[in-house]
Amino acid sequence: MSISPNKLNHKITPFLDGDHICLVPIKKEHLDLYVKWMNNPRVRRLARSTTPTTKEDIEKRFEVQKKKIKDSFYFEIFHKQDKKLIGDCGFNNISWIDRRGNIGLGIGEPKYWNKGIASEAVNLLLKYGFDELNLFKIYADIFSPNIGSWRCAEKVGMKREAELKKHEYIEGKYVDRYIYSIFKDDWKDYNKNRKNYAG
Repeated sequence: MSISPNKLNHKITPFLDGDHICLVPIKKEHLDLYVKWMNNPRVRRLARSTTPTTKEDIEKRFEVQKKKIKDSFYFEIFHKQDKKLIGDCGFNNISWIDRRGNIGLGIGEPKYWNKGIASEAVNLLLKYGFDELNLFKIYADIFSPNIGSWRCAEKVGMKREAELKKHEYIEGKYVDRYIYSIFKDDWKDYNKNRKNYAG
């Protein structure tokens, strides 16, 4: 029986474990899957990938994980029931002095959009960032047409703190960029009585 490129036949050891997904360290043997995602017209539009993505492009991106002092790192999103990789997420440009980190996320398999997967992944990142990395503030940059992403940010308690007018050029027109953020104490208060809080 053949196995689809993102269907895994080996045991996954979660680094961060959720109800429907777990986050695992990125493996270089899955690079071809990332190339497929980034060249998918539906995915690349939301990821602002305007030129063809090659395996070499993805390899360069993953090289950041080898830095001696890590300020950026990523995880694969593994769907537990379907036993397949469906996207990636992680932290960019962490400032350890300011205790501030930027998060990013991409669901490469469109069939998993609008199913709460992104919200669960972001909640896992927030919990990890605040409880284990001891960050003070976590933020995300989202352009306005990516409605699913900024709704996800609001769903997990992030607030829109800035709006950069006509900041991105997408598909022949300028669109706004939103900055969403949440502070550690606000996140804990927001999740105190929510069922999806794993604290």
